[in-house]
Amino acid sequence: MNSSSAFIIRQAVPADQAAVEVCIEASFSKWIPSMGMKPMALLADYQTLIGRQVTYVIESGTTTAGVLLLWPEQDSMYIDTIAVNPAFQKQGIGARLMNYAEERARSAGLNAMTLITNVKMEANIAYYQRWGYRETERREVTPGRVAVFMRKSLQAE
Repeated sequence: MNSSSAFIIRQAVPADQAAVEVCIEASFSKWIPSMGMKPMALLADYQTLIGRQVTYVIESGTTTAGVLLLWPEQDSMYIDTIAVNPAFQKQGIGARLMNYAEERARSAGLNAMTLITNVKMEANIAYYQRWGYRETERREVTPGRVAVFMRKSLQAE
């Protein structure tokens, strides 16, 4: 499939847990060699996150192409995880998920987006910068794990 138009975004339900975990694993395992450890997304409890109703999937038919975890946090919508299965990359899935996250923020009356990524995920940092995110802080969050905190204003400039 070469168009994301046939893809639907919906809230994940318990039956999606295995597909969510497969998508996250496929998307994030490539970072293990450069990080020297598993990314936080590979350590999360997806059963709990799906139960909290903060997990969304983008799918075509029964195929999960991507996963998005987000929730309101203070004055912003926090993107905890955005993952696109490598088999579906370069098809606009990531853009659909990013736009969806911003729509959710605006509908909740929030004027900013926030996220945290690993300093070693340079391609992801560059991707978020292209979306208008700016780095606000870098700090070690656990031994050997340096996080890059990013924020994007949704207010008209």
